[in-house]
Amino acid sequence: MRRGALVALAAGLLAGACSQEPPVRLDADIIPQESGTSASLRGLAVVDAQTAWIGAPDGQVLRTVDGGETWTLTRIPGAEGLDLRSAHAFDADHALFLTAGQPARLYVTRDGGASFRTVWEDESGQAFFDGMDFWNDRYGLAFSDPVDGHFLILLTGDGGETWRPAGDTPEALEGEAGFAASDSAIGLTPSGCAFIGTGGGETARMLRSCDFGESWGVADTPLAAGRESAGVFSIDATGERIVAVGGDFADEERDDGNFAWSDDGGNSWEGALEPPHGYRSAVVHLPGHPETLIATGPSGTDISRNSGEIWVDWTAMDGHHAIAFAPDGSAGWAVGSQGRITRIEVAPGQ
Repeated sequence: MRRGALVALAAGLLAGACSQEPPVRLDADIIPQESGTSASLRGLAVVDAQTAWIGAPDGQVLRTVDGGETWTLTRIPGAEGLDLRSAHAFDADHALFLTAGQPARLYVTRDGGASFRTVWEDESGQAFFDGMDFWNDRYGLAFSDPVDGHFLILLTGDGGETWRPAGDTPEALEGEAGFAASDSAIGLTPSGCAFIGTGGGETARMLRSCDFGESWGVADTPLAAGRESAGVFSIDATGERIVAVGGDFADEERDDGNFAWSDDGGNSWEGALEPPHGYRSAVVHLPGHPETLIATGPSGTDISRNSGEIWVDWTAMDGHHAIAFAPDGSAGWAVGSQGRITRIEVAPGQ
């Protein structure tokens, strides 16, 4: 669509919004669920419409296998006081949990949370991990704030049983780091590309690899920067399009510098005609519908049905820290402060 036609479309949508509630344009049931904890939840891993895992502060792990009707809460022995902000689940029995802060440890369970063991632990005393993700059942990565001036990126090729540091990772700018706000500051593509968002420096940047994390480059983004609370907080990579959300968590209502998209691997970026309504800590596309994006943060949730060009306030959804969907797109969850868990059931035909 030509730029002029797109502007005309946006004008029409916004004009309609002046006279009535902006349409959500997604038919879904929003269902609050009981978590059994008052902790702030961020590490969300969805296996399917019935099964999900959540990492929580104080070494707590939550799991459901019945769509969230019940959540089982356990604590990893020896992880008391540790915040499990990153999670990845392979199935109802097998999941990984990574701490944010020190001691930096990676735990695995293969029996549904009945037992856990440590598969990696930081020996430097400096690592602070911000996220973890997998391309498939074998290959994955995790990334930390800089250690000795360079970002620490760990790679696995055996489903998380063993990990090794990637070589020649980018040098960090002064004050630059990642954000462990939603465990989604990593975007992966099936072809082996990885995109990691940063902040805290003079520029919000994107670390980039297209060889399964073996070598890395970097590109600037137009997201908010220049403060330790500003930068890229979440990435969704779908096909050729990369979308990034963030902003400044110290200024939650600020709606500039909170969204951008790229169709050329992050070399150039565009903003939205109508951006999300404030700082957003997580963004995800609805599986099977790459043009449908949902972005959430503590102050609210927004939805776009045209790949991020125009966002509207999804008033049915409160603000959360993290959001993820089952691979078939039929259901998902969002998690947030005070133990908040919300199930999203999407009507067929969306």
